[in-house]
Amino acid sequence: MVSLGPLHPMKHCPYRCAFCYVLDDFSSYDSLGIDSIIEFLKANADKYNIIYVSGDTDSFAPPRTQQGLNLLNEIVNAVKCDLLFTSRFVFSDSEYDKISNIIEKQKENGFRFYAGTSITRYSESSAYLEPTPIPTPNERINHLKKMKRLGAITMLGLRPFLPVVDVNDYLIILNKVYPDLDIALGECFYFIRNGNVQKRVFPNGIPVEVEKNITTNQKMEFDDNESLWDIWNSKEYENTVEEHCKELGIIFSMHSNDAIEEYKKICKKN
Repeated sequence: MVSLGPLHPMKHCPYRCAFCYVLDDFSSYDSLGIDSIIEFLKANADKYNIIYVSGDTDSFAPPRTQQGLNLLNEIVNAVKCDLLFTSRFVFSDSEYDKISNIIEKQKENGFRFYAGTSITRYSESSAYLEPTPIPTPNERINHLKKMKRLGAITMLGLRPFLPVVDVNDYLIILNKVYPDLDIALGECFYFIRNGNVQKRVFPNGIPVEVEKNITTNQKMEFDDNESLWDIWNSKEYENTVEEHCKELGIIFSMHSNDAIEEYKKICKKN
């Protein structure tokens, strides 16, 4: 996984999702230029089979949209490997043209191009979780459909599953993206007790029924920070979304690597 890193010391990301782990004690990526990222990827080429352009900030949101697209283009030129990028940003027509050229180049090289976005709510009552200038859920849904038409393998992060979001929101989102979605991802909700994420996601306090399903004082599986986090992990949400994805013929997993491996297996069978 690579990233352009924090926007600058006083503003980590152009967006400010209420549930973003960076608001608490998530270990930040370094801010790196494109040349440094390419050097890193070349030096470690034997250690990975896919490059994931994501991380702890949105590398494609303004004001770094062109820089993010340049990074994708340079990766495709310099490294022969499957490539995934994810962003909540919705691009302009000219920017989609650039992405289309990158996808074509990646296909000519014989490798896969995955395009992802995240949508963690649909109802306006929970819009505070993804405040402006984050594009609306419908705009991001249309972005995924556009990426599918451009030839990308599409991936939707319904992440993290949040107890303040009705589980039916996730089903609505899936229905609206269908049939242009290949992979859907869930994720547990992590927060630091009495930290910034908790205060932003639960502005009126944690409901009693939610508190019953929280596991306390856990280390993160996907970050090397030393903090202890509380985790809300709903099997009801996970099972409901997984079953709906099965009905639609969409791959679902709580982990991106598992989902991608399943997609590759299906491709081999076909």
